Amino acid sequence: DAKVLSRVVAAAFGQRRKMLRASLKGVAPDIEDRLIAAGIKPTERAEQVPLEGFCALARAVAQK
Repeated sequence: DAKVLSRVVAAAFGQRRKMLRASLKGVAPDIEDRLIAAGIKPTERAEQVPLEGFCALARAVAQK
């Protein structure tokens, strides 16, 4: 879903130098579990995640 992907990417890059678990906490209450399900470490920063990772995360967020 393009809207979910857009929301996830905007939140991830919205704050500089934040780990994803911190920058995405407003996206879903269990964001750490969803990051792990998408194959992304919660301690990574947005600039470290490839496009495919954001697509997988958007799918994980949209599913639950």
